Amino acid sequence: MNFQPGDIAACYGSDWTGRFISLGTASFFSPPKLLFGPSHVAILCEVQGDLVWVESTTLCRSPCLIRGEPVAGAQAHRPRDRINDYVLNAGKVDLYRLTPINKLSAAESQLLSAILINHFVRSGKQYDMAGALLSGTRAFQLSRLFPGANLDELFCSELVAAVAMRLNRMNHSNPTRFHPARLMRQLVRSGKYHFVETIQEEL
Repeated sequence: MNFQPGDIAACYGSDWTGRFISLGTASFFSPPKLLFGPSHVAILCEVQGDLVWVESTTLCRSPCLIRGEPVAGAQAHRPRDRINDYVLNAGKVDLYRLTPINKLSAAESQLLSAILINHFVRSGKQYDMAGALLSGTRAFQLSRLFPGANLDELFCSELVAAVAMRLNRMNHSNPTRFHPARLMRQLVRSGKYHFVETIQEEL
């Protein structure tokens, strides 16, 4: 795979949790391929010449490339390994890429890596279970009671949204409001990202 810094992996799990998230966040008024949204998202960045997959999750048992042990929260892995975790269990991964006008400069790519690896992964940011649950609740999406952002604990799409906002590839707002489906629909509708391909076979 010819991955690029800033690529977003939209993951569709085949287990009941993944299917429930995709069904629960479905929307008929969605861009193509996002009627049923992903259950998980990750973003890629460059580390020492290699592209790594950065995510916030509690569902990966493999050791983090940076921290050297399995963690619950921000972590980094080889893209091939995490894609195969999905496709070998009857899931799939849709790859989204920044549109040409929004492609990262060399300086922005370095900033992306610094934010993801140093600020989130190395510092041990934990997983935000409460935020993840609230983000998928339609009532809370429209409520003033929605909690403010706490970037010391992040769920998957909250992390990606926060980074996209920091790099000015997304309007600034509360990243906690973005479940995976809402995040991808926003990025595609705004012309910042476009669909590249679906990966359903082992790499």
